[in-house]
Amino acid sequence: MSRWSTSVALAGVLSAGSFPVAAQIALNPVVVTATRMDTTIDRALADVTVIESQQIRDAGMSTLPELLRAYGGIEISQTGGAGTVSGLFMRGTKPSQTLVLVDGIRLESPLSGGALPEFLPLAAIERIEIVRGPMSALYGSGAVGGVIQIFTRQAREPGWRGSFSAGVGSRGTRQVQGGISGANENTRFALHASSERTSGFDATLPGSFDFQPDRDGHRNHSLTASLSHKLSTRWEIGGNLLVSDGKVFYDSAFSAPADTWQSYRSSALSLFARGRVLDGWQTELRLGQSAIDYTAGSYAFAPRTDSRTLSWQNTVEAGGGRFLFGAETLEQKIDGEGVTRGDFVYARDDRSTHSLFGGYERQFGDHLLRGTLRRDHIESVGGKTTGALAWGWQFTPQWLLRASYGTAFRAPTFDDLYNAFGPNPLLKPEHSRGGEIALEHRQGANLARATIFASRIEQAIELDSMFIARNLAQAKVRGLTLEARRALGAFNVRASATFQHTEGSMDDGSDAGRGTDELVRRAPRYGVLGVDWREGRWRLGADAVAQARRFDTQGQRLGGYLFVDAWASYELSRQWELFARAGNLTDKQYQTVFGYRAPPRSLFVGVRYAMR
Repeated sequence: MSRWSTSVALAGVLSAGSFPVAAQIALNPVVVTATRMDTTIDRALADVTVIESQQIRDAGMSTLPELLRAYGGIEISQTGGAGTVSGLFMRGTKPSQTLVLVDGIRLESPLSGGALPEFLPLAAIERIEIVRGPMSALYGSGAVGGVIQIFTRQAREPGWRGSFSAGVGSRGTRQVQGGISGANENTRFALHASSERTSGFDATLPGSFDFQPDRDGHRNHSLTASLSHKLSTRWEIGGNLLVSDGKVFYDSAFSAPADTWQSYRSSALSLFARGRVLDGWQTELRLGQSAIDYTAGSYAFAPRTDSRTLSWQNTVEAGGGRFLFGAETLEQKIDGEGVTRGDFVYARDDRSTHSLFGGYERQFGDHLLRGTLRRDHIESVGGKTTGALAWGWQFTPQWLLRASYGTAFRAPTFDDLYNAFGPNPLLKPEHSRGGEIALEHRQGANLARATIFASRIEQAIELDSMFIARNLAQAKVRGLTLEARRALGAFNVRASATFQHTEGSMDDGSDAGRGTDELVRRAPRYGVLGVDWREGRWRLGADAVAQARRFDTQGQRLGGYLFVDAWASYELSRQWELFARAGNLTDKQYQTVFGYRAPPRSLFVGVRYAMR
C-alpha cells in the first residue's frame, strides 16, 4: 500500500519536467468559488480543482462522492452503492465541515449540517469547482475544510442544442437522460431530465450488526432548468433550478428488508439580477431556496427542511485593485413527522443568520495580495468573525509561490441543539485556523504543484458516551499534497497524492476519557493516478484510486486498497457516440465503512447523441 502511494507521488514529481500543451483540458479556466468573483484559476491563490462536463460524462453511473474522490484531496465513506449514506472528508475534516453550493446557493440539511451528496445525481451536473482550505471568510458556517460548488446545466453556445443518452449495466442498472437548450443574443435557456435505477448489491457483510442478505436498490429522477435574459448591455436576470427525487433501500437490524427504505427529495432554486451600476462596479442580487427532505419507511421520521437565502454582492475596481463587499441573510426552518409533530419534537424549528462580508485584492508587480473578512450572527448561537489573507508571487510566467492563512467555523446544528433525546443548547461553534504554502508550475494545460497544509480545529462538536453533543474535542491535521498533469503525445496523465497526519483529542472530564488518536475514516496516505488517450474516433481512460489503512468509529481497522476504473468511447458520427465504463475492474473487495462492502465490479454501456 505504501509503495503504491509513493509511486503516485513520484509520478507527480516526475511530471514536473517538460510541459507540452495538453489540448484536452481548458488552459486557464475562470473560477468563482475561490474568491466569489470571476478569477482565472492561476490567480485564485487557492488549491482549486475544476471538473468539466466531459469528465463528468466519462464517470458513467458513478456517484458524486466517487467522482470527487478521483480528483485528489478528498476521501469518502459510503454504506453501499448509489443513494446510500455518504461522507466527504476534505483535507482531514469531517463531512459536516465541507460546504456544498449549488449555483451559488447553500445546500445543507439544518438537522445534520451536511449536504447529503448521495442525493445529487451526476446527470444533473455540468461542472464542479473544488476549493480546499478554510473558506468561512467568504461563505460563513461549515466551510472549514473547503467548498464544493456544483453548477447545473446551462446553454453555452448560440443556437439550438439537444442531447440524449441511454445506457444499461450490471445488476439491473439503467439510465436515460435528455435535454434541450437554446441561446440568442439576449436569452439563454436549458432544460434537462434524467431517470436512473439499479437493483444494487448486498451491501452489508455477514457479522455486521445491520446485516441483511438482500440487494439494496436505488432509483432517482432529476430535473434541471435554467433561464437568463439580458435586459440591456448592462443588466441581466435569470434563474436556475435543480430537483432530485429518489428512493433507496438499505440494511438495518431494526426492520424487515421490505420496510428498510428511504425516499428523498433534494432541491435548489436560485434567482438573480446582476449588472453594472457604473463602469467598474458590478452588483448582483440573488434569492435562493434549498431543501433536503426525506421519509423513512420503517419508523415515523419524515423531516422537511427549508433554507432561504438573500444575498447582495458587489465588486468594485478602484484604488488600483478590486473591492468585494456584500450582505447575506439565511432563514432555516424544519418541519415534519418526528421533528415538529409526534411524540418527540425538537425544542426549536427555525433560526436566522445575518452576515456581512468584504475583501480587497491588489497586484503589486509580480505579487498579488488578497484579504477577506466576514461577520456572521446566528440566532441562538451568537456572532462569529472570520478572516483570510492570501499572497502570491509569480516570479516567472510559469512559476507561482503562494501562501494563505484563514479562520473558519461551523455552527451547531438543529440535531446538536434542539433534538428531543439529548439537546445541548449551550454548545459553542467549532472554530479553526489553518494555512497552506504552495509552489506550482503551469505551462499551457500542464501543472505541477506541491502544497503543504495544516489546520487546527477547537471546540469540535462530538457525541459523548450518552450520545449528547458536546464541545469536547480538538483536531489537528497537517499534510502534503503533490499534484501533476502532463501531456505525453496522445496521452494525458494526471496524478495526485496526499500524505497527512490527523490527530484528535477527547476529554470528557475523567482520566479514562482523555486521549489522542487518529481521526476516524481518514488515511495517512491516499492518491489517484489517471490517464486518458485519444486517437481518431477513440477515447480511452483509466483511474487507479488508492487509500492506506485507517480506523472506523469504534476502532475497527479498515484495510488499505487499490482499485481501477476504466472507460472508453467511440464516435460513430459527429453526433453519435458509443461509450462504456467498467467500475472496480479487478473486483477489489474493500470497505470505507466497517461492515459495508464497497461497490463490486460493474459494467455500464450506452449511446449518446448531441446536436451540434
